[in-house]
Amino acid sequence: MIKSICKTTLALSILTGGLFYSNITPNAIKTVEAATVNGTVTATVLNVRSGPSTSNKIVGTLKKGAKVSITSTSGTWYKITSGSKTGWVSSKYIKKSATTVSTATVNKMKTLGTSKQLIVVSASNESTRNALIETFEKSGSTWKKLHTYTGVIGKNGMISNKHEGDYETPEGKYTITTAFGRNTNPGTKMTYRKITSNDVWVDDSNSKLYNTWQSASANNGRWKTAEKMNISQYDYGFVINYNQARTPGKGSAIFFHIAGTSGYTAGCTATSKTNVVSILKWLDPAKKPLIIQTPLNKLSQY
Repeated sequence: MIKSICKTTLALSILTGGLFYSNITPNAIKTVEAATVNGTVTATVLNVRSGPSTSNKIVGTLKKGAKVSITSTSGTWYKITSGSKTGWVSSKYIKKSATTVSTATVNKMKTLGTSKQLIVVSASNESTRNALIETFEKSGSTWKKLHTYTGVIGKNGMISNKHEGDYETPEGKYTITTAFGRNTNPGTKMTYRKITSNDVWVDDSNSKLYNTWQSASANNGRWKTAEKMNISQYDYGFVINYNQARTPGKGSAIFFHIAGTSGYTAGCTATSKTNVVSILKWLDPAKKPLIIQTPLNKLSQY
């Protein structure tokens, strides 16, 4: 979904060794089994307190460069563990590392059915606009990780109970069946629909055609609002099959597409054009691809 204020970006991005990172060096990427977020102390000496406030007792200190695991947050404070030390520290003195989803975690998932291709879009929390996008493929009975990319999600983060216009990316597991683009098929095996200047996606919750791809010239009063598809962010992308029941007000036009210039989306997931094309070429309908969009602390539900 793209609104007038919802063009997306991946500023200061680099392509390194087949892995796409934005403002993250390869050494900062950590793989974890669960939902722990890692970080590094940036202060010369950082006080560790018994609670999330300067009024709480100091129970220890950490030196610059110390590695921590962030287990929860409260306002501008992180609850951390570092070696034998556990307590609360000011978040302004912790630099977070990107946290990837491990292959072991995917191999423990019970909800993937007969799928052999999986995209995991993970966020460190529900309010961030940044996400990691990771691709996995199943060979025999074992899942293997293929690539890790950075991307952006909704302006207001992720949410499990999405509503139209909330600028949130819907959490959940969804099928992928249709790719699209303003250009010719880049080589995907998915059903590919070429966008024309007449194409729109209906976002009018009161229309019987809510959350469907239509031709603007065929409106005849059947909807009041619709999103234009003929935009540069949709040069390439695919439909995330969210709200297939087309429940009024639950959200529409949820895509995986090319990032624009603002650093967030209105509810879609976006990354660089190079990454989108690479993923499209990899997707195979015979392997029943799925996409999971989730904050790290909810990974275990899959």
